[in-house]
Amino acid sequence: MKPGKSMQELSEWDELKTFFDRRLIKALGHPVREHILAVLNERIASASEIGEELGADVSSFYHHIEELEKLECIEKVETKQRRGAKEHFFRAKRTVFFDDEAWQRLPASLRADLTVTFVQSIFEEAALAIDAGTFNRRDDRHVSWTPGQLDALGWEEARNLMDETLGSVMAILERSATRLAETGEEGLSATVGILAFETPRSNDSHGAPEKAFEHE
Repeated sequence: MKPGKSMQELSEWDELKTFFDRRLIKALGHPVREHILAVLNERIASASEIGEELGADVSSFYHHIEELEKLECIEKVETKQRRGAKEHFFRAKRTVFFDDEAWQRLPASLRADLTVTFVQSIFEEAALAIDAGTFNRRDDRHVSWTPGQLDALGWEEARNLMDETLGSVMAILERSATRLAETGEEGLSATVGILAFETPRSNDSHGAPEKAFEHE
């Protein structure tokens, strides 16, 4: 009788089903790596800059940056000479992203948990920006709320527009990161949130769609 696989062999088996890219799972397997990856998804940064935010010496967490590089989650984009030493700058190559097929493969309970996390993160970022005075700093910032009634085709059209917009925003972020790496500009830290969801019916929710609030 052929002996069964060991737990290590089973963990490394190529045919195991998974919801995420395994490199991303390993990257998110430590809170410090998760923080580094989150920062580098927002902007290009050096280990020293991340260390200042964490209040930690670079030597205490640099192995996590090396691990993220090895997992191809981040990449080095620039090196500068600072105070007689080389300072390396990185940007993210991977983020937590689900296309429709991957999202549908997730258990319903996990989809619900992730949805709550995403929405909470958007509200927390907005509240933080309001408290810091950056939310309204730019006159060209955009805030809109558009409730209304949609038929099946209208919902499909709106949802497809959300998907196309997400793809466009991600492409813009990638091009911006490339230009920032080339020019050395600090860049603008920004958040773009996209929501489209079914709302509970209200007794007075009849009539034409109403645009409740919009500002650009």
